[in-house]
Amino acid sequence: MAKAVVLYSGGLDSTLALEIVKDWGITCYPLHLTHQFLPAKTLPKIPKLKIIDITEELIEIIRSPRYGFGENLNPCVDCRILMLQKAKEYMKEVKADFIVTGEVLDQRPFSQRMEMLNLVVKKADLEGLVVRPLSGGLLPETIPEKKGWIKREKLLKIKGRSRREALALAQEMNITEFQTPSGGCLLTDPGFSRRVADLMRYEEKIKPEDIALLKIGRHFRLSPEAKLVVGREEEENEKLEKFISQADYLLYVPDTGSPNGLLFGGKDFLKISAQIVARYSDKKSEPQVEVWYKEGRKTVKIKVAPIKDEDLNKYRIG
Repeated sequence: MAKAVVLYSGGLDSTLALEIVKDWGITCYPLHLTHQFLPAKTLPKIPKLKIIDITEELIEIIRSPRYGFGENLNPCVDCRILMLQKAKEYMKEVKADFIVTGEVLDQRPFSQRMEMLNLVVKKADLEGLVVRPLSGGLLPETIPEKKGWIKREKLLKIKGRSRREALALAQEMNITEFQTPSGGCLLTDPGFSRRVADLMRYEEKIKPEDIALLKIGRHFRLSPEAKLVVGREEEENEKLEKFISQADYLLYVPDTGSPNGLLFGGKDFLKISAQIVARYSDKKSEPQVEVWYKEGRKTVKIKVAPIKDEDLNKYRIG
């Protein structure tokens, strides 16, 4: 019996691809490639799902993508090549025969055109070994077809951006558990892309947790050496607390509704940071606000005027 690694995102297309190939009698090894540029989501429960984090590899790709970016900071072609390379490694590990993806021809205007689908397979050195069940009837014949593991007449001919055929197929196959297409890769978001670009401009070494921080709060670039992150609501304040050990200072306004502010930079930037934190507190209309900041084990108080909006905007990132 043939075996396949199935790239599984949790969305409709990859879920359909997985179930279709299983129905063909293929032994499947689902593989989920995750990274910090994705919004936090809970995956459907899939037996024997392998999860690999590719954040560090993606950071290096974003610094210098061979095939460029989409509309924002999304290196979709380079990312797809990386995913196939990781799937190839796993294919060797489990001694599988080929790889399956849920890609649909022309669903995305750049990365899923015929020439790009062929390009990523070639660059990953997987020519003939990537099966796309949803559009395979419109694509070149693959090795699994030539060897008789897959019947070409069973490959579908879905094309374009409409979800109608895929949703109808899911209903027919009684598939109800999959993630909605909203909230995809954050690198397609202009605001988040500006945050990533700022981080790469000023930080030589970037860690996965640095990317995780970009998803929380408001971000302000105070100087090449200093940055402030300010929570937007209580949940974000709690998330920011996990990053306190990495920051130089924690700032807040006591005894009122106040964001947490994390300053990554020296003492010279405490005043402007306090002004920004005061601006987002419930005391923002007062002429002077007492802001507290943590310096080691001691708490220090500083009185500042909340920053004016016209001054605030020149520091804002994204």
